[in-house]
Amino acid sequence: MGKMYVVLDDRGRVLIPSEIRKLLGLRGGSKLAVRVEAGRIILEKQPPRTKKVRAGRRWGREAFLDAGEATFAD
Repeated sequence: MGKMYVVLDDRGRVLIPSEIRKLLGLRGGSKLAVRVEAGRIILEKQPPRTKKVRAGRRWGREAFLDAGEATFAD
């Protein structure tokens, strides 16, 4: 993909071209990290959050104990 130019509006907003949004899977509300590096503004797509597994829910505590016993059993 070649270089594209965008315009900064009077409120400091930049519109990311639809081609780039589609390529990166960005939608309204997507979070981006922004930083300045060597005089450039860098925007990076935030990776999706991982989900935590809670004991006693879908995976019971017993499943983890059994796996531990199978690994470390005498």
